[in-house]
Amino acid sequence: MEAVTRRGLPPCGITGDLFSWVCWNIWTTRNRLLFEDRPASALQTITRALADAREWTLAQGSASTPPKTTQIHRRPLTLPPDTVVCNTDVAWKGETSAAGLAWIFDSSSPLSISKGCQFHDRLSSVLVAEGLAVREALSHALHLGITNIWVRSDSLSLIRAIGSIIKPRDLYGILSDIESLSSAFSFCFFSFVPRGENGHADCSAKSCLHSKTSSWA
Repeated sequence: MEAVTRRGLPPCGITGDLFSWVCWNIWTTRNRLLFEDRPASALQTITRALADAREWTLAQGSASTPPKTTQIHRRPLTLPPDTVVCNTDVAWKGETSAAGLAWIFDSSSPLSISKGCQFHDRLSSVLVAEGLAVREALSHALHLGITNIWVRSDSLSLIRAIGSIIKPRDLYGILSDIESLSSAFSFCFFSFVPRGENGHADCSAKSCLHSKTSSWA
């Protein structure tokens, strides 16, 4: 059997996805043949795919730069009076994609001890669950009349996403809700807390996952 030789493409200035453009041009070439009776060779089709992909790559030049993120702080530089500290956490069960979300408001605040939890039986990722925990904590805080809040999560990825200019696609809706809710406070700050310092929220999240209950207390 005669060996098949394959040649690599020469440099063409394309660093992104080429496969999608090839599929698109195969589809449009088919449509032109069926509906306009305009045949095209394989060479013409791949040439158009390369041209479209390169044009798209050049057009996205400004968007290809790494997203800017805010510096991750462990705590705010200054805290307004009566700021309530809120720790959030998530317990996750990978086999069923179930999650227990929990948030606890610091009992050293003028409020009495208050916390909340929410059970979800199907979520796409742990990060989505972490985002939902922060969103629900903000909603609960507004319900309690809190005006100054410091939200702490042991998910560094989430804290970075909240501070990022370019939002991850799977978190876009949740982060938009968080941004909208946070604007209702006089002061709202998000920061990372090490897991070892987040024990109470962790225990509450595990209890929520086990009992499959949701509550505000």
